Amino acid sequence: METRIFKRFSKHNKWNDYYNFKSFECKMALITMIVTLIIFKVLNIYSNFNTYLLSLQNMTIYTFQALIGMLGIILAGLAIIVGVLNKESIKSIEKHNGKGSIQGALISFEFLAFNIGIGIFVFVLINLVLYSDKDLISFFFFYFIVAVVSYFLAFIIFYTISLIGNCIRVFYINDIYSDISAKERSTYDEANEVRIDYLLSTLQKQMNISPEEILEDLDKLTDSINSPNKEAVKKYLRDYYS
Repeated sequence: METRIFKRFSKHNKWNDYYNFKSFECKMALITMIVTLIIFKVLNIYSNFNTYLLSLQNMTIYTFQALIGMLGIILAGLAIIVGVLNKESIKSIEKHNGKGSIQGALISFEFLAFNIGIGIFVFVLINLVLYSDKDLISFFFFYFIVAVVSYFLAFIIFYTISLIGNCIRVFYINDIYSDISAKERSTYDEANEVRIDYLLSTLQKQMNISPEEILEDLDKLTDSINSPNKEAVKKYLRDYYS
């Protein structure tokens, strides 16, 4: 099962999302990382590590708890998409946006859940390390970890925001393609009516059948069909062809 997850991520190029700096989440993650490094350096946290130790311990445990809560956002987002889309709207969306476009959106939620899972593990581990009595790691390794962790956390946060935006757009997209489907059905129905009218007109001319005889035959055909709306169909035919 786990290998299938990674295959889906590779198929939809999800690994590229980490460093796609054209995307909103990567730009914001990079800015957040730079700001975090500047703040850590200005406050001289490395040299005064013991002073900030309790705050860092609290931050890691609160972040761990927040990431667990973010899993609920993923479930809510999936519920929105699954609830809004039906088979017909999915077919219409993929017709105009390419096959697999809906699947790609769902994979993004799976990718986010995967990263949150990693984040939970990372911050629990960091929290445990902060309670260790071992000597502080080197200056460059310390700031390397700060850079990676801050970028990763910001990426998760802003990736979630992007997905929320996508969920909102799903409503608009679904309305648009529902209208498209309705227009397509309307065109199809009108074309069918024209085609049937032509066939009946041709039949009437070639076989010299009066409109009354055609209506009579249509009434008999309608009576032979097992439908609860027989009378409504017969009335529609009489009104249309009278």
